Amino acid sequence: MLSLKLVQGTYNSYQSDGYFIFLPEGFSFTGEYEFVTKEFPHAQGLLKQHGFTGKKADSYTLSTEKNGSFVHYIFLGLGDESNASYDSIVESRRRSIARGIQIAKKLKLSEISTVIPAVAEGGQYASMIEQLGVAAIMMTYEFETFKSSKKDAKPWSATLTFLSESCEESECQSSVERASIVGHAMNSTTRYFADLPPNIATPTYLSKKAEELAKKYDLSFKSFGREKAESLGMGGFCSVDIGSDQDGKFVILEYKSGKSDAPTIALCGKGVTFDTGGISLKPSNYMTGMKYDMSGAAAVLGIMSIIGQLKPAVNLIGLMPFVENMPSGKASRQDDIITHLNGKTTEIKNTDAEGRLILSDALAYAEEFYKPDTVIDIATLTGACVVALGHFYTGLISNNDELIASLRKSGQKTGDRVWPLPLDDDYRAGIKSEVADIANIALSSYSGGTIEAAVYLQNFVTSSSWAHLDIAGTAHDVPAINYVGKGSTGASVRLLVDYILSKSR
Repeated sequence: MLSLKLVQGTYNSYQSDGYFIFLPEGFSFTGEYEFVTKEFPHAQGLLKQHGFTGKKADSYTLSTEKNGSFVHYIFLGLGDESNASYDSIVESRRRSIARGIQIAKKLKLSEISTVIPAVAEGGQYASMIEQLGVAAIMMTYEFETFKSSKKDAKPWSATLTFLSESCEESECQSSVERASIVGHAMNSTTRYFADLPPNIATPTYLSKKAEELAKKYDLSFKSFGREKAESLGMGGFCSVDIGSDQDGKFVILEYKSGKSDAPTIALCGKGVTFDTGGISLKPSNYMTGMKYDMSGAAAVLGIMSIIGQLKPAVNLIGLMPFVENMPSGKASRQDDIITHLNGKTTEIKNTDAEGRLILSDALAYAEEFYKPDTVIDIATLTGACVVALGHFYTGLISNNDELIASLRKSGQKTGDRVWPLPLDDDYRAGIKSEVADIANIALSSYSGGTIEAAVYLQNFVTSSSWAHLDIAGTAHDVPAINYVGKGSTGASVRLLVDYILSKSR
């Protein structure tokens, strides 16, 4: 557990057992780092002798005595910042502070202090604290629940203290508190639930956990199964749910701001707790990791718990269709035709394109019963998105240019980045069906699987500004970004929390 704290002070005035010192390539000990050469006259030469030149991967720990106590100065390289954009500088510092947290954990330090990096000027101080605080907490996440050797081990606990003499105290304190809420909610809710094995994280289990979160954070809770879904005409949800012995749950959490002019935002998260592909069965090597097919819904759970604590002037609804996609004698077949809540019909051409079937009813439900100003769905929807964008950008498709711009801005700010893909009319013929309104996969001649999936979903949004986030490549096992670690990354939580807060009135 990592706690965050703000102190009005400097390296010289504040005593802790560890200090992070951020240095770019070509560094010199000036400004807040002048004390280094005063205490260690040969520090620059010592660092270079040990291979530390300020490159992004560089780190060096200098252990010494301060005021009668043993302390560790942890030097962290930032790379060449001379022509870097502000957003890339912040990202570099996220990864640097994550390396520092890793070192501090190995040294079992109880408190680490750092000044707010000098690149932050004026109002950017508070933002920098928030971004670094979230990344530091994310770096502490480990999923070891089922490792018997770890059950009796005492978890590492420490405090990360931000030192400042320039930051406006109330603003920076708010950033510290917000970073703590976001970081810990991502770890304990979104990432933890997504990492749970599918024999534990069933639709019923996740529905109960959603109810617990609702009670804890004063959210309204609703959950229903196939019987009510059938009565509502939610053929997409029912067609996926019917093949499993695990009962599906359509879960709704709602946060009400109490302000009459507050905007209403609906989030729809794909919640397939395990995806075999159904009758269109996946090969076994493609089935490992399919527990992460509920990462969109896990993100919504995390976001709802965060908004329940921050209490912005926004009305927020989280809709999570939890199902297990299994082959059985009851399972949906290719060639089946189903009717959705909004009356549209779908020809099922592939039962492994199930996420769009449950999301379609979630989107239609949001519009029918809540009439949101904005609706955003989050889903590990297509392998095509991984091919298109790899693991570092979430695919973004929207019917609203302003919404695209806002989400891109939040993505750049938080490091939870998105990249827009087109939504042109030329793609629409790809999902035409000869026997129903639409088909759940496109003709092979059209390709563009990520876009075609979004075109399908757009059929269930008629009046709201809408965005689709395909997190297939960003939801888990992202390489090279240290603070997201192994397993679940919490993709889209930082992005959407920032976006939602920006809409608070």
